[in-house]
Amino acid sequence: MSGEFTYALAFMTGLLGAGHCLGMCSGLAGGFAAHQNNWRRPLPLLGYHGSRIAVYVLLGAMGAALGRVLVQVGALGKVQGLLLIVAGLVIVALGLGIAGLLPRLAPRRCNALPEARSPWRQRLAPFGAGIINGLVPCSLVFSVAIRATATADPVQAGLLMLCFGLGTLPAMGAVTALSAHIGCRAHGIAQRLAGLTVIVLGAWTIYEGAVFYQVMSGLAN
Repeated sequence: MSGEFTYALAFMTGLLGAGHCLGMCSGLAGGFAAHQNNWRRPLPLLGYHGSRIAVYVLLGAMGAALGRVLVQVGALGKVQGLLLIVAGLVIVALGLGIAGLLPRLAPRRCNALPEARSPWRQRLAPFGAGIINGLVPCSLVFSVAIRATATADPVQAGLLMLCFGLGTLPAMGAVTALSAHIGCRAHGIAQRLAGLTVIVLGAWTIYEGAVFYQVMSGLAN
């Protein structure tokens, strides 16, 4: 049997690794989507997942172009851990806004403004969130990136990471779409419960970032 890492295998890795994706990234994806309720529409979702997958493609292509495996060790790993902690803090703040405890961060009502009149900050939010999601430390992503980098061909490595990213879409797309719908429809007690859920997701993200930072600090020494 050939040990070649094919495009189909990369796609199936993303598809069958849904449980790992949800464990690592559901806090980020769900928290942002629940607060930015305009993510019920296709374009914000495409922006989020498109930028997330673009980061995967860039990781693979850069690794192959540099001629060495990109691994999350040393300074890079610690930066990723800190990024995850900061993202978790942002999610906790968004959860407090959804729960009504931080009025300045309260989500916009579903029918408050048409998408065309939304500020640029709101339009660009999905892309920024997707980039952050793509940069968070994930052993599954890096295991595929290592295999892609081993091709020593930036184009092929990028395509392998693209196939992997597309495989993650069913699970991650469902999380963002469902979270946006819940965040939009929740009112009263349900809205407070939704906010509490987002706060818990943010706290879990902070925990993951702290653990990863400690592990990477140990490897760097």
